[in-house]
Amino acid sequence: MIQSVTRALDILEFLKLNPGGLGVTEIAQKLDVAKSTAHRLLASLEEQDYVQKTGKDSIYSLGLKFIEMAEVVTENLKIVDIARPLIEKLSRDTGEIVHLVMLDGNEVLYIDKVENASTIRIYSQIGRRGPLYCTGVGKAILAYLPEDEVDQLLAGVMMQPFTEYTLTTLEDLKQEFQTIRANAFAYDNEEHERGIRCVAAPIFDHTQKSRYAISITGPITRMSDDILREYIPWTKETALAISRKMGFNPPKS
Repeated sequence: MIQSVTRALDILEFLKLNPGGLGVTEIAQKLDVAKSTAHRLLASLEEQDYVQKTGKDSIYSLGLKFIEMAEVVTENLKIVDIARPLIEKLSRDTGEIVHLVMLDGNEVLYIDKVENASTIRIYSQIGRRGPLYCTGVGKAILAYLPEDEVDQLLAGVMMQPFTEYTLTTLEDLKQEFQTIRANAFAYDNEEHERGIRCVAAPIFDHTQKSRYAISITGPITRMSDDILREYIPWTKETALAISRKMGFNPPKS
């Protein structure tokens, strides 16, 4: 299996270096394998749109899947560049950690983080993943997704309790979504990590979809109810500013 994956990746590298395409015989020679083996690998790649076959001589080139993947990578890079100055300001204004996350499968992926010298070190770090159902950022994203997509994302997730405050049923979570949508922000009240609270808000892109979120996070010793309420408008305003830069046009009330 590993050898097949390596060979498939080698084919993609060959095709990248030969934009005009290659035939099965040429690819088999470069791989130093039988033509039938090369053909089988190409057929699998073609089925998933990673390569495409053109012409009567069956010339293979990179497929349309890479355009789709490039768009995703570009958008994720773009949002970090767009959001960075805004979340830096939010962190300066509050003195707390600010996270930027994206939806990735049935988890959130931390793609940026700003912290001050005075902030305590907590669970999160860039590149780390977290659960959707018990993080403020995860709930902020989920609340604005279609219900069938939420069901699909959480279908295989064991909603285990990280603390005594963790919501562990989909029914309870969906009830909270109503409050999140009504107020346009979400809390994590020690649901994922003891002693840590946050206020989070969703980020929308040009397609009006929520796939990203930001949060202000801090220890419960500093994140009192009054402080959390004070941070709500700042979090929402920053998330909306990022959304607008991503091409989002909020509906007129």
